[in-house]
Amino acid sequence: MIAYSQVEKLQNSPIFINDTLVVVGINSKTTDKELLEIRTKLLKFSTIRFIEFDVIREPSSKKNEEGDIQFISLEVDCRDGYIGKISHSFEKGDNSIQGFYRDYSKNNYRRAFFIGTLAENYQNMETKQTEDVDFIIDTIENRSLIEKDIEKKEKKSIFHKIKNIFF
Repeated sequence: MIAYSQVEKLQNSPIFINDTLVVVGINSKTTDKELLEIRTKLLKFSTIRFIEFDVIREPSSKKNEEGDIQFISLEVDCRDGYIGKISHSFEKGDNSIQGFYRDYSKNNYRRAFFIGTLAENYQNMETKQTEDVDFIIDTIENRSLIEKDIEKKEKKSIFHKIKNIFF
């Protein structure tokens, strides 16, 4: 069971929360302020908790500027049986978005929980990934449709194999 104090669709944020979906996406440019916002919003608006949350940044050449994230490790507990862990090293030029989503909708073709690479190569790095949560959500929707199509093909291929063996 999930408890929301309100629906929270944040602009310019690396987190999206509504009544059926929670999405968190982090890339190498995500700031410490945004990481704190992720933790705060999860605590305030969902039952999801971090068991582990570690970030290593490269040193910055400027005093008032943060370096890019080099390594992230996080473990998530949705507190409803879904738990996951990811560790990722951001190499130079790695534009991937790492994170998780928890889908509370009742669709049987969607994956209810995923943690890992949400997007392989986020192209629009001039405008930070946090300004386009819709990109991540679209990626999740596309992945769900692809998984549904794969499941259909697998069922057909399994049925085909059984048919060939017994008939």
